[in-house]
Amino acid sequence: MASVVTTAPGLSRPAWRPAVPWLGLATVVAVLAIWELLGRTGVIPASTLPPASDVFLRLGELAAIPAFWAVVWETVSSALAGLGLVVLLGVPLALAIGLSAFVRDSTWLVLEFLRPIPPVAMIPLGLLLWGPTETMKLTLITFGAIWPFLVQMVDGIRQVDQALVDTARSYRLTRWQTISRIVLPSLLPFAATGLRVAAAIALIVAVVTELIGGAAGLGREIVVAQSSGALPQMYALIVTAGLLGLLTNAAFSAAEKPLLFWHPRIRKDQSS
Repeated sequence: MASVVTTAPGLSRPAWRPAVPWLGLATVVAVLAIWELLGRTGVIPASTLPPASDVFLRLGELAAIPAFWAVVWETVSSALAGLGLVVLLGVPLALAIGLSAFVRDSTWLVLEFLRPIPPVAMIPLGLLLWGPTETMKLTLITFGAIWPFLVQMVDGIRQVDQALVDTARSYRLTRWQTISRIVLPSLLPFAATGLRVAAAIALIVAVVTELIGGAAGLGREIVVAQSSGALPQMYALIVTAGLLGLLTNAAFSAAEKPLLFWHPRIRKDQSS
């Protein structure tokens, strides 16, 4: 489902992020203004696209209701739990694939078969096995989000400095000492990139699973609002999902540099 970043992850400003931040803000304001005009002038009927002011007014009203935050937490907590499972399963699997030619050769066909399958296509199977439950949601989140993390980790293992490995061998370090002192620290920037991408996918899959599979959370509330004709509320919930994605990416991006300040790649980025 997910596109995977295969280049070595630096932590400098991403290429898609504008050098002049206010340009992005100006675009957002322009989009909101066009949205408002389309709704107010009737170019698009309000029964299809309510004005932006109505949507954000409803969003403000929802923000004052504790039940709204409970629904948001349902989605966020599921995404976080799925992300935890991604790390728990992805780290040992990546180490096994990256360090063992036997494991790599024996698993590549299965992994390449599973990786292109979108989690949405697995919803009917999940409903048959578990129904619209948290178990179904966590399983699909983990299935969808593990691939960018796994590919980044395996790619990171392949890029470990061979001179460091040879030095460790000359000092007679055990395999575990080599992994813990050389391989894992070298992997951290790759893991950070993979985890950031996986977090966004986890949130997307959580909402889609709720939307289609009926599990509790933002997605289900969007369907309820749409079926009851409460369009401002429906769009407000969609905006909430978008804001959650924006905050998730910002949080992971902000955490990378302070957590990995010691890594040579990050020091090089900061000095350049």
